[in-house]
Amino acid sequence: ARGNNKDRDEPAFLAHQCFLKKDYTAALQHLSDLENLVGTSNKRVQHNKAVVEFMAGEMKNVEKFKNAITQLSGLNYLDVEVKDMTSPCLLYNYAVILFHSRYYYQCVVILEKLLSSKSIKDARLLQQIILLMLEATICRRTYDKTIEIAKNHGEPLKINNEVSELFERIISRAQLLVGQKVKLNLKPDSIENIFVIAQQHYINGNVKEAANILGYYKTLKYNYDMKTQGEEIWSAVNNNLGVIYLSIKKPYLASKYFQHAIKEHLKAMECEDSEKLISCKDRSLYVYNLGLALLGTNNSEGAFECLVEAARHFPNNPRIWLHLAECCVKKCCSEEAQQYTVKKLGSGPHTRVLLSKEIKARYSTSGESFAIPSLSLEFAALCLRNAMTLLPNQEPPADVTASLIQVPPGIPITWKQRSELKNSALVLQSYVLLHLQDPLAALVSANELLAQPDASSSHKAWAHIYAAEALINLDRIADAVEHLHPPTIHDLVSVLPYQMRDMIAVSVWAKAAVCHILRGDLVTAKKILLQINSPKVLPLQMYLEICTGNIDNCHTILRKIRYTNPSIQ
Repeated sequence: ARGNNKDRDEPAFLAHQCFLKKDYTAALQHLSDLENLVGTSNKRVQHNKAVVEFMAGEMKNVEKFKNAITQLSGLNYLDVEVKDMTSPCLLYNYAVILFHSRYYYQCVVILEKLLSSKSIKDARLLQQIILLMLEATICRRTYDKTIEIAKNHGEPLKINNEVSELFERIISRAQLLVGQKVKLNLKPDSIENIFVIAQQHYINGNVKEAANILGYYKTLKYNYDMKTQGEEIWSAVNNNLGVIYLSIKKPYLASKYFQHAIKEHLKAMECEDSEKLISCKDRSLYVYNLGLALLGTNNSEGAFECLVEAARHFPNNPRIWLHLAECCVKKCCSEEAQQYTVKKLGSGPHTRVLLSKEIKARYSTSGESFAIPSLSLEFAALCLRNAMTLLPNQEPPADVTASLIQVPPGIPITWKQRSELKNSALVLQSYVLLHLQDPLAALVSANELLAQPDASSSHKAWAHIYAAEALINLDRIADAVEHLHPPTIHDLVSVLPYQMRDMIAVSVWAKAAVCHILRGDLVTAKKILLQINSPKVLPLQMYLEICTGNIDNCHTILRKIRYTNPSIQ
């Protein structure tokens, strides 16, 4: 028996030594020798062969490796119900595959079970499990859990010189992201440290210093590329600079950096190393950021294309659906604002002035599905429904600032942020439904917003305006007037910025004038419109002058319309 054990130990030892030297061909040969001694049913040998073959293929044959690991562990891919905990190294490798495939939740579940099993005798394996779990919880944006794991299991890592710097960097990131005031002990001598230091300055509002810190990478001699680390450093740097400039409301400059990030990423993806398991495929993140920047530059078409791609990767993010709806509204409603036609009919005392707005068909008759992404108000309505579905109605938690809903690629949103998003979606939904000539549904959305206890003053003001317009369309003039009650609107807008107050005031008085016109009180309607200094009410003023027979005034207003070409909001 001793002789047999010695025969087995020798090829196992030699295989391990060859693996450490990265001589994978020799390692496979020794494992084959060991397999001849112990048989092909030995799970440990088969696991080691799968790992060595994977490394010999430069980590590119991901599918084959994934199938081998799941088969040996007795699991289907993405399963986390592990019954056999006797092969911790095998399960760790399964967790590694899940991590690099962006299944962070499943990865964390597997690692938690490994830690709680108390069956890990190898100190180095335990160390790797803890480090991977820390990184996975950060990727899930569960930073409190990262700090908790470090507190409970991190002591051995602090005193291990091989991983102490990595451990400190991970914990510093988590502490920064939960808002703790941290004194970083990191030196800007590596790409990783530079990113964490820059992030601290960014979070603290020192965006200029954050951009300067990111520039330090030019002074470093680094070996950080797709082949060694699975990530293209130029993409990451450009993306971070774009985020910085977008945060200080410079969307044009930000969009340039995001475009550079995508360009560098595409270039990196063309090389053979992009097939590796560790390759960081962050195109969807860069495209999402570019979409936000383009939306800030009023490039609704470009932003829409980017956000549609982002929605395919992050369908559970309500912000993306809300931004898609914003793109549609900007595109459709800005085009409508230009479509006025002025015609003069007859001559002398028989002159008639015809002011008309080009009305486009609201609903397509071609049979196309509104679910197909397009810059239309119908698709905007669908996007808003998706956003509302992802923001469920529930009782507020005890801590309204605690993370509530995961919204990758961003950080989880709190109850307060969830409420703000829902209120924004309700207001925009009411506006879109009015343009789709569905006043009843628009009224429902506006009233739902007004029933929200935590709605902002601006949201409530616009909800009153849209509710009034819906009621006017439903021929409920008396009810519409109630929503335009001056003291109510004044109380809401008094705390808003001047420009917002002006926009709301114009809309409120215009709607009030319409109510008086429909009641037949043209004199009062004219008095109201004379108090409004905005081109948006010129069509209404012209209508009143025509009704009261003031043709001379019509010509004056007509000239203004030709220069301003306005729309009624």
